[in-house]
Amino acid sequence: MSDEVLAARWKRWLLVTAAVLVVFWVLWRTRDALLPFLLGAIIAYLLAPAVDLLQRALPQQGRLARLARPLAILLAYVFALAILTIAGFYLVPPLIDQTVEFVRDLPSYWDDVRRESNALMRLYEARVPEDMRRQIEANLGALGQQVGTAARTAMMVTFGAVTTIIGFAAGLLLLPLWLFYVLKDQQRGLEWFYGLWPESWRPDVRAIVGMVDDVMSAYVRGQLFLGVVIGVVTGITMWLIGIPQSLVLGVLAGFFELIPVLGPWLAFVAAALVTLATEPDRILFVGIAFLAIQQLENTFLVPKIQGDAVRVHPALIMVLLVVGGSLWGVLGMIFIVPLTAVLRDIFVYLYHRTGKV
Repeated sequence: MSDEVLAARWKRWLLVTAAVLVVFWVLWRTRDALLPFLLGAIIAYLLAPAVDLLQRALPQQGRLARLARPLAILLAYVFALAILTIAGFYLVPPLIDQTVEFVRDLPSYWDDVRRESNALMRLYEARVPEDMRRQIEANLGALGQQVGTAARTAMMVTFGAVTTIIGFAAGLLLLPLWLFYVLKDQQRGLEWFYGLWPESWRPDVRAIVGMVDDVMSAYVRGQLFLGVVIGVVTGITMWLIGIPQSLVLGVLAGFFELIPVLGPWLAFVAAALVTLATEPDRILFVGIAFLAIQQLENTFLVPKIQGDAVRVHPALIMVLLVVGGSLWGVLGMIFIVPLTAVLRDIFVYLYHRTGKV
């Protein structure tokens, strides 16, 4: 290989490296305003199968063939909007009322819980020996300090990320149009991306992209499905038990379900807070209900949905939650598990791929 060809290759690699660094720097500096597009990527994962199904149902020949993809996207928009409208008509008004009531009564809930806790503390001091109390309180204090530090770090990162209001609002306004073009030119964009790589690398790049897509799409759809199921079941159960703001508690349970392992405990804390403040004699029923819901989830839903998607041990998930929360806040706690699974699969693939002669 001549010196001129080698010099030209080095110049090209330097140019590509500089361009990649500039792009990553711009993305990092504008990461706050790009949050809506992260939401759009999640929505694209959810709508892509429906769009593909609708496209196959439309005529594949003739003049309408070229419009099949845009028409399928518009139909998916219409169906999604219809579902949201119907759900909003029946759920949004009571949800708003219960949310306002929940926020208004939260200080009184806390006072009631504190009174109940004082009564339980007096009973605890009367029944538990002093030496055992000191050991229990020392362990709980250390655990509470660690959990509190992790929670504060996660919340500070989360709220600190949403500071560019103008860019964030602009992203939300552009999101529907951006999502349309992403879905419309999805395959063309992938082919353009593959074309950026040397021809000998493209099979590996396609394999890695396929692994990332398999893990992320399965995980996102699975977690959202879990959130909907657990939110609906929790809301109905709290309503049957007679707990106020059952709809809000269901929504909170569905949202917290996006956080692996830790989410169900956060949902139980919120339900226990309301129950102790309003219907303390029913706290046992609430505890049993949450245990039953968790058994249902862990026995039938989680092994199938999360197991097929990430295959990560629960003990490792707990460590990853702390790492993700410390690095990127609540979003980090949500996405650290699938990101770890993706990096693991890529490493294993490249490890075996580079071992081939």
